[in-house]
Order: sequence, then structure tokens, then C-alpha cells
Amino acid sequence: MSLVRLVYASRSRLVEADRRVELARILETARLRNAERHITGFLMATPGGFAQVLEGEAGSIAETYGRIMVDPRHGDLRLLAQDAIAHPQFTGWAMAFAEHSETTQFIFGLYGVSPEAEIFEQPLDVLLDLAGELANARA
Repeated sequence: MSLVRLVYASRSRLVEADRRVELARILETARLRNAERHITGFLMATPGGFAQVLEGEAGSIAETYGRIMVDPRHGDLRLLAQDAIAHPQFTGWAMAFAEHSETTQFIFGLYGVSPEAEIFEQPLDVLLDLAGELANARA
């Protein structure tokens, strides 16, 4: 089995009034589908964007990213990396999640994510480090 890690960032097209409901819907669907396909990952969200790390079998990751590409909740989608990996980083999480909030503001800020510097503008290394830090904070 060939494992890959895919990382993307996008602008959020969620309407603020429906944001909570839509995020819950995204997570519910992603967790169900990812568990069925043995995909692990981490989704980070800010009011203006998303960044996500997906890990799993190459075909399952390609199928999942294909759905994300046509999802109207994402704009300006940027594929930042798609690389072979030996082991997943987010084992045990069909989809871990962290949102920029009062609780996580400090960690997001350490990595340069703020209202002035949105998550979708961050480079790959920053997003991977941020996801790892947020995952450790959740553990």
C-alpha cells in the first residue's frame, strides 16, 4: 500500500450566519468517509480559510481531494504538497479539527496566523508545524 500526505489550503466561502452548522456538516461527513477509506488528517479553520492535511492510500486521497476541488465551500484552492510517506502523523484521527478561537489563538499566532495573515496564505512548512502543534495540544 502506497501512503501519501496531501496538504491544501483554501479560502472559506462559508457564510458567517451558517458557519457553525456547515463546519459540523463538513466534520461529520469527513470523519465518516475518512474512516471508511482509512484516511487520517487534520483540518484547521479560520474565519477566512481552511488548511488540511490528509494521509492515506494514494487512490483514496486522490478521490477525497477530487471532492474537495468541486466543493463550493472552498475558494482559491491551493495544493501545497502531495508526497509519499512511510507513516501517517495523525494516526487515530479520521479528521482532527482545530479552529482559530480564543482557546487556540495563541498557538495559531505563534505560527503567524492572525486576522491579518490568514491560514490559506501560509506556506507548507508552517501549516505542517501548526497542525502538529495543535494535534499535540489536543492529545
